[in-house]
Formats: sequence, C-alpha cells, structure tokens
Amino acid sequence: MHATQQQIIEKAFALFMTDGYKEVTLSRLLKATGLSKGGFYHYFESKEALFEQVVEQFFFGVASNEGFQPLPEKNFIENMDLFLEQKEMAFKLFAQQLGVEQSEINFFMFIMHAITNLPGARQKTELFMQQEKRQLENIIALAREKGEIRDNIEPTFLAEMLMRLFDGTEMHGVLLHENFLTLERERRMVRELYNWIKTQND
Repeated sequence: MHATQQQIIEKAFALFMTDGYKEVTLSRLLKATGLSKGGFYHYFESKEALFEQVVEQFFFGVASNEGFQPLPEKNFIENMDLFLEQKEMAFKLFAQQLGVEQSEINFFMFIMHAITNLPGARQKTELFMQQEKRQLENIIALAREKGEIRDNIEPTFLAEMLMRLFDGTEMHGVLLHENFLTLERERRMVRELYNWIKTQND
C-alpha cells in the first residue's frame, strides 16, 4: 500500500473513532490529510470507501485473529482476567495510536456506524462476537471440568450473559467518559459472579 494512502487511513481512523462517521465530512478529511479533493479521489472513491478501509484494518483485521485461549494451569478468575486484559489492551492500543485519552474513544459508536453504513459489516461483527463467545465458553468449560464451578452451569448461557454484562459496562464507560474504570468494574463483576457459581468446597 502506498504510504500516503496508509497515512490517510490512519488520520481518518482518528477522526471516525473520536467524532463519528456522520460528523467527519470530506472537507474535514481533506484538512486533516492536507490533500486536495482530486488527491483524495486518487486513492478512494468516496468517504464510505475510506471508512470501509479503516474498519477493515483497525477492527476486522484485528478481530480476525483467534487470539485468546484459556490456560489450563490458570483458574477461572485468572483466565477471566487474561481475557479482560486482552480487551483492555485493544483500547489502550487505539488510544496510543490516536494520541488521545482512552475516555475519548467511542468504540461502540465506531462499530454501530460501520454496521449502519457498510454492507456486510453486521455479518462480520456477528462472527467476531461468536468468536468472543467461544473464548468465554472455553474458560467456563475448563473451570467446570476442573471442579471450580458447579457442574450444572451451562457454558453457552453463561458466556452469553457475560458478553452482555461486559457490553453494557463498556458502553456505560463510553457514555460517561470513564473507559479507564471499565476493566476494574468488569473484574469486580466476575469475582462477584464467581461467588455465586463456585463449588461449595472451593
């Protein structure tokens, strides 16, 4: 990829992530990149085409990695901490790349605008969510096999419940500009949940 094209994608990512798709006009993109309108259209057919490249590179390109697997030597809490740290690292990486505070990143707005404006984005997002759910199911199944949690716990149901719990907490953090507190809140929730589902002899 030509260096200038990559620079456009990176600058556009910063604008789309912090301000949203609708707010980022072509004139703002031209100002941020220093390109003329003709220079912009040399690389991209439209703002939508640029946004699609941004989403592919900075979300789906990262999300396509199967990534996390629970470690057999770790217990339920330890594996859940590792899972949450993986999510947190993505936010920190984005903030570092954008040169902004983590609280300024509206990740959910970014994904919702992708789903709304890009054909196929919803299906790709669903695949990512299924992958994340499998990771949680593996953590839960491992803990059940090791006797850490009750054997009547259904991994699929609990994984879905955890995903919804985390999504709500992360969205709450974005709305209140408190992303920096999200990981700690999620860790506390996991520990409270564990007290409800752990085996009696634990």
